[in-house]
Amino acid sequence: MKEIWKLKFVFYPALLFVAYFAVDKLCLGQTYKLYSQGDATYLFYDYKPVLMDEMEIVYKRMHGETAPADVVARFQASKPVDPPDAATFLMFAGALPADPGGDIDPGEPNFPAGVRPKILMVLGTSRMLYFDYPRFDRNFPEWEMFNFSAPVTMPAYYLYVLERALERGIKPDYILLETDPFQFNESSDAFARSNLGYTFDLKFILEHFSLFTRDEVSLWIGRNLFAGFKYPPDPGNIYGRMRNPQSAFMAAIPLLDRYQRLNRGAGKNIIPLDQWFERDFATLGHSAERSLRWLYSGYKISQRQFEFLDETARLAREHGIPVVMIRPQVSRPLARRMSQDETLRPALAEYQRRIQAIATQRGAKYIDLGRNPDYYCNSYVDASHMATDCYQPMLLLAMREYWRRDASAISH
Repeated sequence: MKEIWKLKFVFYPALLFVAYFAVDKLCLGQTYKLYSQGDATYLFYDYKPVLMDEMEIVYKRMHGETAPADVVARFQASKPVDPPDAATFLMFAGALPADPGGDIDPGEPNFPAGVRPKILMVLGTSRMLYFDYPRFDRNFPEWEMFNFSAPVTMPAYYLYVLERALERGIKPDYILLETDPFQFNESSDAFARSNLGYTFDLKFILEHFSLFTRDEVSLWIGRNLFAGFKYPPDPGNIYGRMRNPQSAFMAAIPLLDRYQRLNRGAGKNIIPLDQWFERDFATLGHSAERSLRWLYSGYKISQRQFEFLDETARLAREHGIPVVMIRPQVSRPLARRMSQDETLRPALAEYQRRIQAIATQRGAKYIDLGRNPDYYCNSYVDASHMATDCYQPMLLLAMREYWRRDASAISH
């Protein structure tokens, strides 16, 4: 034993690693993320497991069941981000609309007998994030919406969410699913930055191992083992926000987090105001150029993302869940630049062909809002994001498809 103790220096690397691992876990704290992260992307992904727990609780209640105790406890223990400066937060929180309450939701006492409660699950990117949940709740009282949209998601994320919901015994009545050409660009780094950075579990990676590269698997393992890799520290952000805890960012993050929790995953558009839209056409043109360079540069069709999408649609059909795939409308400057890009045009045509093929084969409905004669909206917060005014007519169009299916099923 004494001989081993003389070689104690051999244990120094192990002790150093343990110490690093312990300090590294501090990067999982909400306060650390608030001060260090460059934008709000992490916020939406961090909340999705909480939203899944809530959906299970509501779904089981709808069907006269009780959710597992650990799910209920985990949901009740989840807490929103605390604002560092309460006075500044309260100043902004005055404009925090949410479900006003007063109505009787499905599964609650006195809900009308004979009315079948239903769940709408939304899967999309930031382009599907800003539904007006209180308005939906008023207009469709027998429905509960759970919005799993998050910035820059790909079809692999859709499959992951649907698989995990079905594993818990949750069978949504309707799925509203976004599809857009930028999600199928293999040359883009968006997949690694978003879904691989913040989602998936080991089971999903192993089950679909052939659809990930070795570098992506290594990236996923690294970001799940090391919190500092998943939420990298930015000394500039930390220093600046500590000096100015009353900055707009420090007020916005807690505001966004509380809003999404009150509104079942729906986001709050604060760019820069809730109902704001871009009025300057030249600014939209500049934004279109940036979007084109980032999302469509070196466009190469991603076969695997089409496989993920096809498997999502197949799984939904297998469980009898209607799916509507919606391609959101983009501003005229971006639509024009995309249509005039000679290198992009063949890929866009291939995208359109494959989407239509999946929809036809899997019994889904595909709606391209830019080409649909029943839809028009011309309000945008930037070249690629519709303003909140455009969400209600999009939702009505999607719900109409559900009613058509429902009426068709009754008639047969």
